[in-house]
Amino acid sequence: MDYSLAKMIEYAIAFLALYITVFFLLVFLSKRDEMTKVPKLREGWEPTISVVIPAYNEADAVGKCIESVATADYPQGKLEIIVVDDGSPDDTYEVAQSYAKKYPNVKVFRKENEGNAAYTKNYGIGKAGGEIIATLDADSYIEKDTIRRMLPHFESDDVVAVTAAVKVDRPQNFLEKLQQVEYLYTIFSRRVLVFLDSVQVTPGPFSMFRHWVFKKIGGFDPTNILEDQEIAMRIQQYNYKIRSSLDANVYTEVPPGFWGLLKQRTRWHRGGLKNAAKYGNLIGPKYGDLGMIVMPLGLIAVVAIFAIIFINIYYYATRPAYPMMMGLDALWMGIGPIHVIGAVIFILTLVWTFYGIRVMKGEKVAPLMVLAYLFSYAYLITLFWVSAILKEVRGEKLKW
Repeated sequence: MDYSLAKMIEYAIAFLALYITVFFLLVFLSKRDEMTKVPKLREGWEPTISVVIPAYNEADAVGKCIESVATADYPQGKLEIIVVDDGSPDDTYEVAQSYAKKYPNVKVFRKENEGNAAYTKNYGIGKAGGEIIATLDADSYIEKDTIRRMLPHFESDDVVAVTAAVKVDRPQNFLEKLQQVEYLYTIFSRRVLVFLDSVQVTPGPFSMFRHWVFKKIGGFDPTNILEDQEIAMRIQQYNYKIRSSLDANVYTEVPPGFWGLLKQRTRWHRGGLKNAAKYGNLIGPKYGDLGMIVMPLGLIAVVAIFAIIFINIYYYATRPAYPMMMGLDALWMGIGPIHVIGAVIFILTLVWTFYGIRVMKGEKVAPLMVLAYLFSYAYLITLFWVSAILKEVRGEKLKW
């Protein structure tokens, strides 16, 4: 590979990044008046709701989780809370039982551990009688009005799932605050994807589904490492719709340390690879913007990440060490059109992120954390992908 070929690849990647950035910016600008609008709730519609809470070793968190639903602003006679303890060796079952004694609409079940949350969710869904089924992670909790804020998004019969605004619960250290920015960025971006009918995940912390959809397409896939993404893609495969709320808040715990984050994101990325392969048939005109734009761009972006890695290795191995020979002058000599494109992308992303956080009123995020996120995220996501690919190549067993 010579320098000219490397440059061609480099510019192709830069063009792709600029195209993706501008494309989603234009989608947002065309729909900006609808971003914060909430559909009108169908008059008289107050469905029965079953909230399924799968729990494993969550004795410290499950109480707050149950309490948040039991005290929600929704008629308790129409709200069923189903806690499924997945054979926890700690006191999860006993803690949940104490809340069943306190609230008559709380039901607690215990099952043998089968190794993943999908089995547990499906068990709870099998016990549920609500018209709407919600799944809520035991280490998460909702606000009083979260349920009522989500229901209007079931605006038509083909909308079968609605996602909440998943936020980081009380971030303390730098890494948690970095994830806070990421989660807020994701909420805003997912809302934009609604306008393309291209939402590809129903987050585990809290999502709501029409009960009948599980009978139509099946339950959560217990063989899948990323079951909340897999079921969303299966919903898309059946040409049903998923909507997303900007203000129906759910707060969840995130890894406080680097190694925990790496383990979590490696699992997510490996699961994402499996789902991309499983649902490659979604690419094509049959699935509209999802099939023609969003999924193809997502796959190309993954390839581009590794192309950047190899190009940087190539440059480092073959180019003379100009910075060592010429000092700071080499910095100015190295600036070219590619860097201008990169600067434009960075500025657009910066504006996008700040605006997205501002739309979600009440979120306190330091501007320096936004900058830290934008500067570090490209490196972190590259690391996550490298870790995921290496484990795939080695054939390491997927673990929850």
